[in-house]
Amino acid sequence: MARLKKAWRLFPVKRELACELSRKLNISEFIAQTLINRGVTDDTAATEFLHAGSEYIANPYLLKGMNAAVERIAQAVAGHEKITIYGDYDVDGITSCAIVYKTLIRLGASVEYYIPDRQSEGYGLNGIALENLIKSGTKLIITVDCGISAVKEVKAVLNQLDIVITDHHQPPAELPTALAIINPKQPDCPYPEKNLAGVGVAFKLCQALWQHYNGADSRFYDYLDIVAIGTVADIVPLTGENRVLVKTGLAQLTTTENTGISALLEVCGLRGKPVDSGSVGFVIAPRLNAVGRVSQAAVGVDLLITDDLSYARKLACLLDEENSARQAIEKVILTKAEEQLAAIDVSTAHVLVLAGEEWHSGVIGIVASRLVDKYYKPVIMISVRAGDGKGSCRSIPAFDMYEALTRCSDLLTQFGGHRQAAGLTVPVDNISLLRERLNTIAAESLSESDYIPVLNIDSVLPLKEINATFIEQLACLEPYGFGNPSPVFACQNVQLGEKKLVGQQSRHLKLKLKNSAVNDVIAWNMGELSDSLACDENIDLVFVPKYNEWQGQKNIQLTAHDIRQSIAIDRKEILDKIAPDRDCVRYVYLTIKEFNKLGQLEISLEDISDKISKNCHRALPVKIVGLSINVLCELGLLSQKLENEGMHHLFIEPSPQKKLDLTDSSTFRESIRMREEYLTQHQFKEVQ
Repeated sequence: MARLKKAWRLFPVKRELACELSRKLNISEFIAQTLINRGVTDDTAATEFLHAGSEYIANPYLLKGMNAAVERIAQAVAGHEKITIYGDYDVDGITSCAIVYKTLIRLGASVEYYIPDRQSEGYGLNGIALENLIKSGTKLIITVDCGISAVKEVKAVLNQLDIVITDHHQPPAELPTALAIINPKQPDCPYPEKNLAGVGVAFKLCQALWQHYNGADSRFYDYLDIVAIGTVADIVPLTGENRVLVKTGLAQLTTTENTGISALLEVCGLRGKPVDSGSVGFVIAPRLNAVGRVSQAAVGVDLLITDDLSYARKLACLLDEENSARQAIEKVILTKAEEQLAAIDVSTAHVLVLAGEEWHSGVIGIVASRLVDKYYKPVIMISVRAGDGKGSCRSIPAFDMYEALTRCSDLLTQFGGHRQAAGLTVPVDNISLLRERLNTIAAESLSESDYIPVLNIDSVLPLKEINATFIEQLACLEPYGFGNPSPVFACQNVQLGEKKLVGQQSRHLKLKLKNSAVNDVIAWNMGELSDSLACDENIDLVFVPKYNEWQGQKNIQLTAHDIRQSIAIDRKEILDKIAPDRDCVRYVYLTIKEFNKLGQLEISLEDISDKISKNCHRALPVKIVGLSINVLCELGLLSQKLENEGMHHLFIEPSPQKKLDLTDSSTFRESIRMREEYLTQHQFKEVQ
């Protein structure tokens, strides 16, 4: 399959605001623009974003239910009652379980933990497990990363043991009758950070317990290395307090004293190296996740809580082996899925619904994500077993998978999830009907442009701006992840000097640029682009600048996200023949103002065009001048009267008191639409 072409989307340029932030914070204008693109628009918020530390970690007792939870746990500790932590089998649940366990052990509690089996028990509290825990002597259960929807399960054991629920999932209309519920999303909870991961909520409980025993002024920031792993893995927004927890936790990871994490870093080849959110998301978390997908998640908890180095190394190796096993299973299922796709016309399919006998339910979600990345279409992978199909669904931004499944609910046994990720159970006989209906829904709701992946670009960055200082400032925007994506820049019309294919099967492309101090480019998995790029011709790049260390040398390298041959004619010149932008309107306004000051009110459009060409070195056709005048008139900044022989009587009106927005002009809105339409067709979309 040919490489998918992407639409290049440029964030709107806020030059004045970027310059102001740049001056106040002493940072690059392009770094300031990147902050603005993430909603950080004033110097106070920017300072917090760039430099926030543990001082921004909020008081845990602001969480609704925290006082009741701490009092009951303290009672259990004092009375030597058995406490069981009930977790989840994903990384968020594993890390949540580990930090609560380690904290309670330090406080002298009698504590065990329980992680349900993914295959036989499924997610969350289940009645059989609770009955067995009661029989084992458990008096108090603390849930982590689960429990908020367990109304029936909690009610069934109400008089037999106490349950404290800590969770971060959206609460249902009816809440369980637990002794205490700690969830920042629950009604009337005043806690400021609503997007904590499950491990973040669990950490707040640990903080509150520590303060209960050691005084309100005591600070508890232990185990943030574990918190960072769980938070990054759960793909919650890395903004607000989450950003602080992860940033502080990543610093701890680099010099971690956790025996299990140290062993895992060694197995992963990360020991002694800087660990960033990418290392967590793509190297550490998959190994912890693998045991929950393929075997038993309890192994992951054991690794994080052990102090035995020999045992930790054994467990770390086991996790690495499980990850390899998961990758092997994934490869087999992916191959079978691709065989099914080869038998259909993928280009005409709107939703890819694939089913196979005994596909591993813990892996099909990963395969679905890979297929979405490759084909950029919604994908449902269904594992068929004993007449039922269990499916994992992944979607593209334009297609609301949960809403679509709702419209198919009569075909499903059950379903749940979100806009871009969901799960379902479907009778085997209904799979073909489900495929047909989903394709109909997508055909009705999606346009051709919805199937084009979008590459968001923070700004067009001249390569001369990239130096060591710029890279240092860029690093202050980390950690990257959901809600705070890695900055991406573009450059245009740079001359390609050399190109060569590198790596196994010539999969990667290495470029050298001419006439640029930063001239080294690596394009991973883009070897097929080589034939479309001509040396000594100009190219456009979308990239991230990074340091590359090789054989003791360190230099700045551009990691390419996309590459294309430059359009020979200047794009700005083309756009200025289509419709005016903000600059066009401003040039026309200032030029008419200049004519008025000289006492000249009767002006031809040609005179205005010539004056702009002379003063501003920008060629504006008469048509564009006329449209700009219409914009100014619609905004009340200009009045005009057409005189004889093409002369216009133009007069600058007094400036209105309120601040004007060019988009209040219908002519300007239509102009922007016309420019965007052209740019979209040529893979570079501006957003005004």
